[in-house]
Amino acid sequence: MASYLDLLQRVPILQQSLINQKNKSLVVNTANIPFEHLLTGSLKQIEAKSLPAKNILEVDLSVPVNEEEKFKKSLQFVLEKEGTKLVREDGGRESSRFGILQSTARDLGYKGNINDITKGEVEMIYRKFWEKSGAASLPFPLSVVHFDTYINNPASAKRILEKSKGDVDAYLKLREQRYVKLATAKPEVYGKYLRGWKNRIQNLRGMVAAYTKIHNYAGNTSYPIKNS
Repeated sequence: MASYLDLLQRVPILQQSLINQKNKSLVVNTANIPFEHLLTGSLKQIEAKSLPAKNILEVDLSVPVNEEEKFKKSLQFVLEKEGTKLVREDGGRESSRFGILQSTARDLGYKGNINDITKGEVEMIYRKFWEKSGAASLPFPLSVVHFDTYINNPASAKRILEKSKGDVDAYLKLREQRYVKLATAKPEVYGKYLRGWKNRIQNLRGMVAAYTKIHNYAGNTSYPIKNS
């Protein structure tokens, strides 16, 4: 917070700024407003403009204390990427919402229309994916990366996890290579999705990098995994 001396030093700057305003329609009548209030409000606006842009990744990067918290963090990332709107003919097949296809929801116990699914029901479905994926046995943030891959393609996620040997960077590189291969082999089918797939991987890389920096792992993104 700025000191009183700092505020006084900025008074001439603020006064000159107010004098130089050319758009009279935007000038506020400040006659009855104490000058210190006007000054403080203006400085807050200046400081707010100097702040870095809010990170699009809203996942809490603190270390999960238990499996449930690990699941919640992983689910949070997935839902932020999938959004809440109904997507008609997702992937050229059928409608989806929260990243869940109508048929997938039905197979996992949801009997209604996917457009009417609640957040509680969405969490129930994703929890089933979580339990099947094996992400619970992986350290954070590898658990997020693997879970996010698993809901896209379970078989590929298992192969990638095995090949990567628990290295997050290797895992994400293998996942990206798979997407490029798909788009190259069948551009008429997968080409339009490649950019979005790559953006999602970059978001995961950003999350892993932020976590690594915060917890002082000095670039160590390799997490030993147990053989199942």
